[in-house]
Amino acid sequence: MSGPQEIARGLTERRATLGEAVPVLRTAGLQAASDAALLAVPGFQRLHAERWDPPLPELETLAALPVGSFGHAYARYMEHYRLSPDFFPIQTRLGADATPTQYAVHRLNKSHDFIHVLGAYETSDADEVAIQSFVFGMAPVALVTFLAEAAVHPDIQHARYKHLRDIYAGHIQVEDFERGAAASALLGERLETLWEVPLEELRQRLGIAARAPEYLGRGGENSCGGFTTIPFFTATGAT
Repeated sequence: MSGPQEIARGLTERRATLGEAVPVLRTAGLQAASDAALLAVPGFQRLHAERWDPPLPELETLAALPVGSFGHAYARYMEHYRLSPDFFPIQTRLGADATPTQYAVHRLNKSHDFIHVLGAYETSDADEVAIQSFVFGMAPVALVTFLAEAAVHPDIQHARYKHLRDIYAGHIQVEDFERGAAASALLGERLETLWEVPLEELRQRLGIAARAPEYLGRGGENSCGGFTTIPFFTATGAT
């Protein structure tokens, strides 16, 4: 039987949609294989054992960090798009019985905007599909678990979550999947302790390859009514 990563890559190569990936990877055997793969990521086993779950950051504090740092870039990104760190508070399980995959669902949901900054993804509808493709490359079963739970969450019908509802029809992007697959180290990092690290240095540390120039600096609509379509990233980094 193929493992979750091989199945996910096959779905990606045949241009499946994110919605089509959900039933394929939501099997008991693949959940167990996902748990094992996550525990093999350096640092993740300890995070899971601790159920490490720090509070969301204070953006005002991060904005005072040096220009070029991860924290400063994140604070400016959130201000640029007028985003709230708790945009989609989906129910998660962090109790003693939380599996590694369930814990990863929580961490990836909570770290979603961190990954936007690390991966140089805007908030446009197109880049929301791209970032989900990136996460699919890192932790495919965790992502489809989130998508399955989000699909039945009562809040998803709110107008502000239209782009999330539309994600299921988005085709998994090969380049973003491969970027995510190469950046699995992100899953074992305590990102909330790395705010002062230079953003470019952190990207290199996590194995996040530079995004192709043709995808940087592109404006795009966010169907949930974002406050700006002016891109945050350019070919030379954050603006």
